[in-house]
Amino acid sequence: MPSAALNGWRNASLARLNELEEVHTAATGSSRGRRWGTEQLNRSLFFALMAQFQGFCRDLHDDAVDVHIGQVGVPQKTIVRNLLTQNRKLDTGNPRKSALGADFGRFGFNFVDDLNSSGPLTVVRLNRLEHLVEYRNAIGHGDESKVTALEASSEIASTKKWYRTYRSGLNALAGTMDGVVSSKLSALLGIPTPW
Repeated sequence: MPSAALNGWRNASLARLNELEEVHTAATGSSRGRRWGTEQLNRSLFFALMAQFQGFCRDLHDDAVDVHIGQVGVPQKTIVRNLLTQNRKLDTGNPRKSALGADFGRFGFNFVDDLNSSGPLTVVRLNRLEHLVEYRNAIGHGDESKVTALEASSEIASTKKWYRTYRSGLNALAGTMDGVVSSKLSALLGIPTPW
């Protein structure tokens, strides 16, 4: 059973992305072949993808906080919630590996190392997440030289093909993150897996 965060990602978040993709298709057509004049529309797909994934990460952290809160007495619930969420990086910054590590590290495990140990594909997906954050930030800040440099790296470009690659990778990463958090909370708190 997945967490509420993963259910939200798979349902509401992906539905929002599907809606934007449908607008893209309506504007550009569905036949095969390269489209011209779609760069800004393609960039919006990456921007939305990053926003939805950041929401998933924050929701997953909230789910983990709720599990912890369930293990403490009533007088400590507010204190523990505040300690686990105060100055959370995911509330104000990007879901970089460093932010994920800092925020999920509050639970007592090394989240990024635990993710990396789940396999080489996860390592690739985490590295791509870093590329996506850089790309989104370059687009969002209007830094065209940075966008050009990132695209020259052959790791990302404002095409629908690259967008689909990143969307698929983040979808898989979300599932891995969900499983790692569940198993780590179970081990640390001595409880059955919470989801």
